[in-house]
Amino acid sequence: MKGSFSLFVLTICIQVIATGQTFQESMSGATTEEENRVKPSADSIFFNKIVDSEFGINAYENLNYRLGGDSSRMDKKGYAARGWVEDTYPSGTVLHRGYYTDGHLKLYKNHYPDGTIERSYRTMDNYKSSMEIFYTDGTLKSRVIYSNGTPLKWEDFYPSGKLEYTEEFNKSLDYYLAKKSFHSNGALDESLLMVKESKRLYESKQFNDSGMLVKEGKMVFNEQEFDYRKIGKWSIYDTSGKLVKEQFYVDGKLDKEKSL
Repeated sequence: MKGSFSLFVLTICIQVIATGQTFQESMSGATTEEENRVKPSADSIFFNKIVDSEFGINAYENLNYRLGGDSSRMDKKGYAARGWVEDTYPSGTVLHRGYYTDGHLKLYKNHYPDGTIERSYRTMDNYKSSMEIFYTDGTLKSRVIYSNGTPLKWEDFYPSGKLEYTEEFNKSLDYYLAKKSFHSNGALDESLLMVKESKRLYESKQFNDSGMLVKEGKMVFNEQEFDYRKIGKWSIYDTSGKLVKEQFYVDGKLDKEKSL
């Protein structure tokens, strides 16, 4: 079944029942049919009302039970939405197209007013799903793989397209396998890499934007307090790459240090 309708204030209330009102409140008040007739910029007005400046078009997330959404979408007859449903901007361009099962989203794409994809979500199997979010020019902004609704692997990108941040957890989502951040020029900023999983032991490094190593040492994951703590010797370098200091940690606390 495929449904298509314009999300005006006068008509949207017949489409959705949201237990927490999140979806309904996000959409209502965006624009009116009257505004659409007299303002050619109605799509922009509508978009600015429903888009979150930080998280994008996230009004549909409450219909995604895989990611913790607690709302259900109803069709015009009052039944839980099933099959393909399409929402449009006042001008008729596609805002959202999603596949619903019992009122919940299984896969969908949201679009900017010019047709560029804003995000794309799909289920991969009974446990995993993925989300990609894009900047307004179509450049990839974020890519996330979920396991039972919790991020298993996450990547963020700068507007330039360069990788900004990435993290990956173990299968049970208890601790990092790897975590990295990057400077805007693409150079590695910080890294935390598993070196011995049985002991939850990591190697940590920090670099400046020229690629020079600033500090390095070992960390261990404390399962009782869900904390990553410095242990053993840490080496500190100056801007020329020369070793200038050594620090020694015991269970996350600085025990002693010496300048070289």
